[in-house]
Amino acid sequence: MRDMPLNIFYSLHIFNLSRLIVISRLGRAGLRGVLTEDQKCRVIEGDIERVASQGFGQLSGEGLTLWPEEALYLLEKGLLEITDQSGELLGFQEYLGRLSRMYPEIWQLFLIYRDIRSSGRVVKRGLGGRLAYRLYDRAKQETAKYYILPLPEGSTIKVEDLLKATRYASRKGKTMIVAVLERRGEVVYYICSDTNLSNL
Repeated sequence: MRDMPLNIFYSLHIFNLSRLIVISRLGRAGLRGVLTEDQKCRVIEGDIERVASQGFGQLSGEGLTLWPEEALYLLEKGLLEITDQSGELLGFQEYLGRLSRMYPEIWQLFLIYRDIRSSGRVVKRGLGGRLAYRLYDRAKQETAKYYILPLPEGSTIKVEDLLKATRYASRKGKTMIVAVLERRGEVVYYICSDTNLSNL
């Protein structure tokens, strides 16, 4: 705390990620994908363009690649089938189990991802490190309005790291949101901003 400027404090405001009644535009996309070595999912069959237009995955010359959270979400919704490289069909629990061995916090991150997606907004992987996600109001929006810093149950963050992340988001013209996963699985969102007391 001694290293923090005295004229800076953190203002945490509850961010209302209100639920929307969303009619899925995915329909029966008939997606089929195979796991890559790093446990992502490469979609090889189905209405890939429609899924990508809804803000899922990353299109490249090899097709559409889904991050684990995205694949879990579509798998849970019954919109995706996944096989491993040997051709074995994986259910939600089997895929989650494999992911958990490589990414111990994947279940908690998925709960945060699913909560945001279920609100009708688009969330994509972020910049690495603590700023895990970028939040968009709609699928075709070119730039994100928010950076999301997930804080799963039991995890902590140093004040200086919070300060650094908030200032970084501010320099990029973004608002930083801390997504706190509570014990009962509920997610609470806080807008985090630094405030100059001389301007109050």
